[in-house]
Amino acid sequence: MTVITKVQSESIKLHKMNYIRNKQIILNNILFEMNSDDFILMTGQNGSGKSTLLRIIAGLMKPDCFQLTYNNTINKSSWSSSKKILRQKFCYLHQTPYLFSGTVYDNIAYGLKHKGLKKVEVDNRVEEALSLVDLQHLFDRKSHALSGGEKQRIAIARSWVIQPKFILLDEPFANMDKHSRSSTYDIINQLKADHIGVVLTSHDPHSGELNFNRHLHLHQGKMVEKDTPLNLSSIHF
Repeated sequence: MTVITKVQSESIKLHKMNYIRNKQIILNNILFEMNSDDFILMTGQNGSGKSTLLRIIAGLMKPDCFQLTYNNTINKSSWSSSKKILRQKFCYLHQTPYLFSGTVYDNIAYGLKHKGLKKVEVDNRVEEALSLVDLQHLFDRKSHALSGGEKQRIAIARSWVIQPKFILLDEPFANMDKHSRSSTYDIINQLKADHIGVVLTSHDPHSGELNFNRHLHLHQGKMVEKDTPLNLSSIHF
């Protein structure tokens, strides 16, 4: 008899969120909430605040005001404690991912080594991550020798391997050719299958088989949730 282990879903909510810079309202009373089974498409024009919002969600930028609720528990403490929760749960990937000097293996193994795992386990997990992004042949390639698409896929593998609850992808296809995009669609869909919540931002029209279940749109500092087609196996935006 096979025992099926139910994956525990986690939820996050940032509300009453404002961000103002140089007297300009970037984010105005934003409510952002998701759980770890969500795959969210976030759209908006350049300058609409998508990247700013993702960095706040990842705990990398401090909003002017906010309230955090995690797993239905309101965190009434400071930004410092809220930031700690956000950084533990979210991985943020910029459209131009930063890779450490050294090899592909070094980059993917970095977070695992800091968890104190034995080398054999690190090696196995790195192999799994490279298999996920179909780049096993780049195991010992120097990071500076990778193409833009390869760097983005390695950055996704590096995030996936440490098993975050949420991954934030900021314009992940910006530096990819058609072949790299096609491969990355499958990788990102796999994140959802692994019960990792995903937010993916885009402002350029493109198409792909991405299994979104929600669509958020930012405009003039406000965020609205748009109706999403029932059939999400192929979405064009």
